[in-house]
Amino acid sequence: HEHEPAVLDALLHAAARCAGEELRGLVHRTGLLLVRTPDGATRFDRALVDLARHLPGFATRLTGWLTDAPQDWAALVGPSTRRTIERLAGVRVPA
Repeated sequence: HEHEPAVLDALLHAAARCAGEELRGLVHRTGLLLVRTPDGATRFDRALVDLARHLPGFATRLTGWLTDAPQDWAALVGPSTRRTIERLAGVRVPA
């Protein structure tokens, strides 16, 4: 059950609200698991946008991760999600 998209989505939302050193790795691992499921990539993109819109500082933190290691996130974050996060953070990130 821990690999079901709904569980991973709930984990992502809960983890994002608990800022810490491990957050980047947890978000990334959750994304890797989600994109392996039929609707997981869409669910991951929606979750990132939702968190970026509603959780102060998350968009800025996420753009930092995307900038620091674009190759790690390229297969996980879709282009429209990337643009939305850039707009919310006010920062452009490499593709």
